[in-house]
Amino acid sequence: MLKLTIIKMAEYKSILFKKIPQFMLTKQNQTMMVLFVSVFAVIFINIFKPFGSEEWMTKGRFTPTQYLLWSTILVTMGMSIVAISRVIMYHYAKKPTHNITVLRYTLWVIVELLLLSAAFTALALITSYGGVERDPMEIYKNALQNTIFIMFIPYLICIMYLSYQDKNTKLRTIMEENIGTKSTSFITFHDDRGILQLSVAKENLLYIESADNYISTWYLKNGQLKKQLIRITMRDLSSQLADTNIVRCHRSFMVNLDQVKVLRREKENLFIELGYPGLKEIPISKTYGEEVLKHIVPMK
Repeated sequence: MLKLTIIKMAEYKSILFKKIPQFMLTKQNQTMMVLFVSVFAVIFINIFKPFGSEEWMTKGRFTPTQYLLWSTILVTMGMSIVAISRVIMYHYAKKPTHNITVLRYTLWVIVELLLLSAAFTALALITSYGGVERDPMEIYKNALQNTIFIMFIPYLICIMYLSYQDKNTKLRTIMEENIGTKSTSFITFHDDRGILQLSVAKENLLYIESADNYISTWYLKNGQLKKQLIRITMRDLSSQLADTNIVRCHRSFMVNLDQVKVLRREKENLFIELGYPGLKEIPISKTYGEEVLKHIVPMK
């Protein structure tokens, strides 16, 4: 039990002193977080009216529109503290010797909450009417509770959203690097709008056949012959696959040269056989014949 506790403590310590993801510190994401929290706070204050705001500020004299305007000003004043804090964090994190760990980031947010609560407390005391005695510590306690509640939810939503966006960005980068049109492992097909429609392992792609403004892509999936129709012209597709071993052999066909099993001449015509049951012979036209033969027939 003691050993398990020590291991758990070591894991928690490792997490606390781990650097926070870089996406949390970018200028764009910091700005988005401040703006999102500000909008959330205005909506929250107008719905729930925390900090006893109706009592110590408006005293029932404000219309809903006036209250909305006042709450917006109040949030803007409060979030200016957070904005200044995030500017300092951004420039602090840019220095190579300054690491923003999970623990340091958490403490930074706690300080922001304490400063915001102090600002709201000061405003409540300044705007008190009628000489009513109010306990500053009680006001501060209530302000801190409400500030934590207001800030925690949008902070959590922002972090989850930014994490999701960061993962998507990394995934797109990996796909572009590993299964792009110039990849040696995968061949990708985009339609005429540039949207990815198919990515297939190079060794599983057999041939491509044109059908007006569409192409039929023939490939193997789990040993079974499959076909997918994609809206793109053969000319545009040829540009996409320019740096691959998928070459045009006929006006209506492109073939994966790695899959060619037989090159056969019949009278004046050349045909390619891929060696899979159910596949028809693929003709080689005179226009593309010389280029195809360079890849298939060894030079003497």
